Amino acid sequence: MSVAILIATSFSLGFFVESIIGTGGGLIAYAILGFFMNIKEMILSGLYIGTCSSSYIAYTDHKAFNKKLFLSIFPICLTGTILGVIIFSKVDPKILSLILGLLLILIATKSIFFDSLVLPKFFKNKLLFIGGISHGAFGIGGPFVINALQRDFANKSELRTTMAIYFATFNIIRIIQLIIQNQITLEFVKEIWWVIIPVFVAIKLGHKVHLKISEDFLRKSILFVTFGAGIKFLLNSI
Repeated sequence: MSVAILIATSFSLGFFVESIIGTGGGLIAYAILGFFMNIKEMILSGLYIGTCSSSYIAYTDHKAFNKKLFLSIFPICLTGTILGVIIFSKVDPKILSLILGLLLILIATKSIFFDSLVLPKFFKNKLLFIGGISHGAFGIGGPFVINALQRDFANKSELRTTMAIYFATFNIIRIIQLIIQNQITLEFVKEIWWVIIPVFVAIKLGHKVHLKISEDFLRKSILFVTFGAGIKFLLNSI
């Protein structure tokens, strides 16, 4: 199986789920791709596909966007994202693999065993900052941001659309910064440009069912896979 087909399959599955539950597209794809790809190429693939996919998700339900909430978190998430991109560019891949593995295990463990736990407001800005760093470095800041804001979303559609705009906006910032730091090549994008087509199809299907499907079993199944991927990334760092 070619790398491009593997990328297309992994991200189609990931963003089908993200279109339903509002987050998790990158986590699911990384859980699969981590067994087959170099970590930096995997993250750059996610940057391209995630930007296109999140923009499309936002377009399909743009009226649900909570602009006030987004603007309130923008400064702290921007600071974290810029720092995260610097970490991605400067840190050795084995150390990146260690950090990513720990983050995946942390995200999965919290969501599997403590999903109903609402963290005090004291932690809100800290989670937003960690989310910004995680997004800048790996593109997986969503779970931290959602945990910080879970009291503030009016409904599932608002969460889904606002987070899609969060991903698209901060991915564009990541792209600009990575181009300046000579981390993105056109040759790599040319090899995988077409994979966004099946991903768009998967998002469309997810959008059709996101108000009807029972999410709990799906979410927890994905999180167990994410936990396993975290272990794999930790082993890669040894």
